[in-house]
Amino acid sequence: MRYLLLLFLVVLIIQTSVAPPVEKKNEDHKDKENEVDDSDDSENPEYQMEYHRYLKEVIQALERDPEFRAKLENAKEEDIRTGKIAHELQFVDHKVRTKLDELKRQELERLRHLATKEYNHRNDLDIDHLKIAEHLDHSNAHTFEIDDLKKLIAKTTKDLAEADKRRRQQFKEYEMQKKFEEEQKMKGMKEEERKKYEEELEAMKKKHKDHKPLHHPGSKQQLEEVWEKQDHMEDQEFDPKTFFHLHDLDGNGYWDQDEVKALFLKELDKLYTEGAPEDDIYERREEMERMREHVFNEADFDRDGVISYQEFLVQTMKPDFQQDEGWQGLDEQQIYSQQEYEAFQKHRQEEIQKMVAKGMLPPPPDTVHLPVQHEQVSNC
Repeated sequence: MRYLLLLFLVVLIIQTSVAPPVEKKNEDHKDKENEVDDSDDSENPEYQMEYHRYLKEVIQALERDPEFRAKLENAKEEDIRTGKIAHELQFVDHKVRTKLDELKRQELERLRHLATKEYNHRNDLDIDHLKIAEHLDHSNAHTFEIDDLKKLIAKTTKDLAEADKRRRQQFKEYEMQKKFEEEQKMKGMKEEERKKYEEELEAMKKKHKDHKPLHHPGSKQQLEEVWEKQDHMEDQEFDPKTFFHLHDLDGNGYWDQDEVKALFLKELDKLYTEGAPEDDIYERREEMERMREHVFNEADFDRDGVISYQEFLVQTMKPDFQQDEGWQGLDEQQIYSQQEYEAFQKHRQEEIQKMVAKGMLPPPPDTVHLPVQHEQVSNC
């Protein structure tokens, strides 16, 4: 069954990615030889060979999980073709998921090297003229020394800080956009309709605030709840060493950003219910990022973007670890000032006027209501 399934997937990929016929060059137009070849990399034999190798390794890893293998054997061809079977991935064994993570990282690294090689080849690029990377010591090309580590930590810290800064700004704009649209919508309403709409908004805000008290992220109480409800270790006393290694998913001795964010799932479930009209999934993601920032500020002592076991152990010995001060959610924070909102409001109104002038929008009598511009924000 293993090789039959693998063969089916490979054949399926080949059948659905047939390249168009190759056209011969017209010798009367030799200048075309200098044009950049923008054909798809999937036509590259090296790409195909490595891609099929990656596919084979992924399938082999998945088949190590007996339950998932059984689902594959019983799956309909349509479920494999449409990708429906992929939804079963959430139930795959942890060790298998770890192996898949490793395979993906290796494949991404290979693709980055392949892309750089191809780009340099197409553009006859002189490597000496490239911008010098900031994250390593170029004066020493042979060994990893203290200066390399210093530069790496500094660059990583800078990148993380800039990414968080962009994320916070994008979230601020998202929240101002929500308020702007609420106001625009109410402008086109009659008094009675507007009053009812305001009451609905207020009711949703009130319902969102009606939740269990939140633990302080990274406190013993918060981690113990993860230990009991997420790790199902309620019959055992909380052990920091065991807890750390349980959540060191890739087993490298460090908690990275994603591993730390996974510690807040139960806490976020208190605040946000999937599909509930009063709960915004984008706000949930921002809440998770705020918690992640807070824990790293408290426990990442060397500011290298990861939390080592030793750093975590030191954190558990601090008096603050035993104290649960709670946590104020986004609904209790001032995301933007009135001045910031007025500037945003003015900018949006100007944008709408330009769109109306270009005929992209009809001139409304009193209001323009646009859908939320989700594409303006990204998950950083």
